[in-house]
Amino acid sequence: RADVQGNLIFVSDKLCQISGYSKKELIGKKHSIFKHPDVEECYIEELLKKLSYKKPYQVIFKNIDKLGKTFYLETLLIPILDKNNELIEIVAFSHDVSNSFKLNEELALNHAKLRELSINLENTVKNHQQEFIQLGKKFEKKMQIALEKNEKDIKIAYEEILKSSLEQMISDIAHQWRQPLNELGIAMFQMKQNLKDEKGFAEIYSQSKDMIKNMSETIDVFRTLFNKGVEQCVFIKETLNKALEIAFETIEKNHVNINIVSKSDYEVLAYENGLIRVFLNLILNSIEAFKN
Repeated sequence: RADVQGNLIFVSDKLCQISGYSKKELIGKKHSIFKHPDVEECYIEELLKKLSYKKPYQVIFKNIDKLGKTFYLETLLIPILDKNNELIEIVAFSHDVSNSFKLNEELALNHAKLRELSINLENTVKNHQQEFIQLGKKFEKKMQIALEKNEKDIKIAYEEILKSSLEQMISDIAHQWRQPLNELGIAMFQMKQNLKDEKGFAEIYSQSKDMIKNMSETIDVFRTLFNKGVEQCVFIKETLNKALEIAFETIEKNHVNINIVSKSDYEVLAYENGLIRVFLNLILNSIEAFKN
């Protein structure tokens, strides 16, 4: 409770517990003892103006306690009038909502971190694009030399150059991708720890985990793509989908729509990685052909 001058005339035990002040320290002091530096004077003046209408008013206060820590109170302000309808004091019923605000601030901070990770990943990809260009030039030079040899030597040179160059590059990208993925996983775990009972947040967390798992699996496919592996029974549609996952960025960038029209999946005996490379060549060469 406060008088019309804003002097505290009564405080609850709960307010003392939250603010760190004793009743003796608060009684007779201005309510502005709780005023946070972020709260402007014009806001207080506007609030007093609303109370002059002599009607209850609900507001959320950003306050500061005795130790300088921030706390938030959702408050219902009720003006008390005398028999002449004049304002004599103000009664405030407050509820501590500090945890909700702290969680929102933490979520905003984690969102900023995720955004930073996304930007770093994008920059990493751009940096590697320049390396791909240099590798392409070296590849062309080596192929020019290899063309002077017979068909068998050309095939061997092509496979060795392509495998060593792209395998190293993909390995580098995978390594760069792992770190932000791990940080993303840690950030999402910390966010879940702070919202144990929030069903909606749990769903977002679960979706994010699935996204991380899917990206991690894609990296594993990248890393093993140029290993010959063993001949085994593989499903054509499933293998084609793996190739589409690898080339998804190129497909999206070129606004290409790919629909697999097949009610059944067919099992064949093949080297899975080799079959994936065949599908990749068909996809990428088709895109280049349309561009040209």
